[in-house]
Amino acid sequence: MVQLLYIANPLCSWCWGFAPSLEQLLARFPGIDIILRTGPLAKEDGRPLDEAGRARLRGHWQRVQERTGQPFDFAFLERARFPYTSEPPCRALLLLRERWPALAVAGLLRLQERFYARGEDITDPERLGDILCGEFGVEEERFRARFFDPSLREMVAAEWRKTAALGVVGYPTLLALRGPRAVLLASGWRPGHELVAALERLGAG
Repeated sequence: MVQLLYIANPLCSWCWGFAPSLEQLLARFPGIDIILRTGPLAKEDGRPLDEAGRARLRGHWQRVQERTGQPFDFAFLERARFPYTSEPPCRALLLLRERWPALAVAGLLRLQERFYARGEDITDPERLGDILCGEFGVEEERFRARFFDPSLREMVAAEWRKTAALGVVGYPTLLALRGPRAVLLASGWRPGHELVAALERLGAG
């Protein structure tokens, strides 16, 4: 039996570019078990983006859009006070994974769409609460109590340490797991049809 391990970050633009490829793979193998894990971005420090940071992200987004065709709201980069930290949306994903494990990947895709295509600030706890409670059925009281719990912050930090220990240096990273064997399906963006073909060669379907 093959499992998938998907390692990503909500503020990774190449992960947003990878979303259609991942969806194509899951459509071909609808019953496959996929585990989502998060990792930190290399240059995030929680401070608001300055002009150089906005220019750097704009360049990344343009390259992803050109390669993948995914939509981007470039106007979002004009916000003066956007804090460049992926810890809050990663914390929200862990909260969702605790409550509804099967919805973790769908939650990531939704956060990515809200951020990249709709220009919403997914570092904002209020916005994250709207998404998790309004769209994924997490109870509001549970969200408020758990999201700000220091133990959840430590869970994110521990997961990021484990990601680093695996030697993952970029996102998206997708592994196929069969017993003790791990096969790298993607390290960075890869077209969906190539992922499907690679998994078929492993005998997944």
